[in-house]
Amino acid sequence: MSDDLCKHHLIAPRSLVSQEMREARQQHTGMVFWLTGFSGSGKSTLAHLVEAALFAEGYNIVVFDGDVVRSGLCRDLGFSPQDRTENNRRIAEAAKLFVRNGSICLCAFISPSAEMRNMAREIIGPAYFREVYVCCSLEECERRDVKGLYHKARLGLISNYTGIGSAYETPVNPDFTLYTDTKSEQESAGIFLQFIKGEAEG
Repeated sequence: MSDDLCKHHLIAPRSLVSQEMREARQQHTGMVFWLTGFSGSGKSTLAHLVEAALFAEGYNIVVFDGDVVRSGLCRDLGFSPQDRTENNRRIAEAAKLFVRNGSICLCAFISPSAEMRNMAREIIGPAYFREVYVCCSLEECERRDVKGLYHKARLGLISNYTGIGSAYETPVNPDFTLYTDTKSEQESAGIFLQFIKGEAEG
């Protein structure tokens, strides 16, 4: 039997515990907050600061971090446009499963193209997806150069690096924007925290 034919025989399990039941117990909806922006803009830092704050308040919260995902689920992928698209597709599918179980998901990924981000929105479902643009100038991200990757990209040691050898498409109409080059990490986290609560509890 071919793989395509096998797919037609897949049946989603019928859970006796619905998404609505989970959300009613925890008093917040399952949602994905997709943080996009240059490397060094503060996506992962913000995600983990907010994760700790929400967890302390009893929220069902999980972070999908780029480096962690690429060391496991997506370790077979490189950084070509095709591999980046597949990386984002896998993350979106995984986050969708968590959302259906009532989790708030913070996904911190460069996801440089609008096409990638729109694909994630469609997979997860527009009602459960919020695009968060972590806005920080390339100059400031290079100045920080948290991982030393911008320097290597400038030397030609890394190809297709976003902002240097590969373009970043700035979100045209994000659901929320955080300006991390003009605010401290704690200030940005506090602003983001209030946005999440407003969306997940609304």
